[in-house]
Amino acid sequence: MMDDLSARQMQILQAIILNYLETAEPVGSRTISRRSPLGLSSATIRNEMADLEELGFIIQPHTSAGRIPSSKGYRLYVDHLLSSGRIPDENETRVLTALLADKSHQLDTLLREMGELLSVLTRYPTVVTMPQMKRTKLKHLQIIPLDARSAILVIVTDGNIVRNHVLRTARALTHEEADRLSKVLNDNLQGLTMEEINLPVIQKTRRELGADQNIVTDLMDAIQSTVQYADDVELYATGTTNILDFPEFSDVTRARALMEVFQRKDEMLQAIGDTRSIGPGRNLRITIGTENELEPMQDCSVVTTTYSVGGRNIGSVSVIGPVRMDYGKVISTLGSIMQDFQKMVWGEEENKNLPEPPQQDDQ
Repeated sequence: MMDDLSARQMQILQAIILNYLETAEPVGSRTISRRSPLGLSSATIRNEMADLEELGFIIQPHTSAGRIPSSKGYRLYVDHLLSSGRIPDENETRVLTALLADKSHQLDTLLREMGELLSVLTRYPTVVTMPQMKRTKLKHLQIIPLDARSAILVIVTDGNIVRNHVLRTARALTHEEADRLSKVLNDNLQGLTMEEINLPVIQKTRRELGADQNIVTDLMDAIQSTVQYADDVELYATGTTNILDFPEFSDVTRARALMEVFQRKDEMLQAIGDTRSIGPGRNLRITIGTENELEPMQDCSVVTTTYSVGGRNIGSVSVIGPVRMDYGKVISTLGSIMQDFQKMVWGEEENKNLPEPPQQDDQ
């Protein structure tokens, strides 16, 4: 794509994009000549802009207007011209640290708080997919007697995700019986992912439990219901109305169509896309404008990264804004916050696959 453009055309395209990011108004050749340090006449810039338009990097929204970047132009900007982003203020890390210190044992709650923080810092909507237990390993299972007719099965994964299930019992379980049943469960299931708990594993575990049939059936039903839960992706969207602050969405019809996407989980998941491909070496995905499959999302860009346990992606965080998004700010803020989050929750090892915040130019 870069081979299609001269160095001067690249500079003019960058000037158009930066001006449009700031003003949301179509950019004319006189504006570029007056405000940029290129030292080119308005006529020269106008000729180069005509070539950029013919190549599809900019478009003319109205007959008498200036030009605005196309999705193709933004793609070149993000991939090749974006060299600096705002370095997040140290107060942001302080806020995140406070959240972690207060709620480190409640991962779902912490992720929601982090999504809200990202939305405030970027001024764009943020969508978090909650941890997918199907992709994590069982770390510990514990049965706790509750009363004469019930007990609690606590399932903990290697990401410290906790799910509780109430078990019906024909009689009161003693603590010794509960500990024995817990040991059998851990001996057979510890270290397995939900996908690995197949029928042979369940049958072997059932034989070794050897307790009365009611408790065995409820135990296995609880584990299987956790597997089924893992197939149902939970989304948390925050700051969705922030998008309406941008002039691109002043049209009521377009704004309503976009709001409906935020309210429909299947469409929101389609907009975020398959995050399994976001991994080591490709840990940030940016989908720009018409690259989005959903028509209401074609006025938006989506910046997505993932969080992981043991090298396995278990959820994602996406920032959604207009195509005229401040990409440098979003990439640097998302990268910084996610690095701190991953490091504080799971340690340094899990931090290596997250996006690096862009470095500031020495200017």
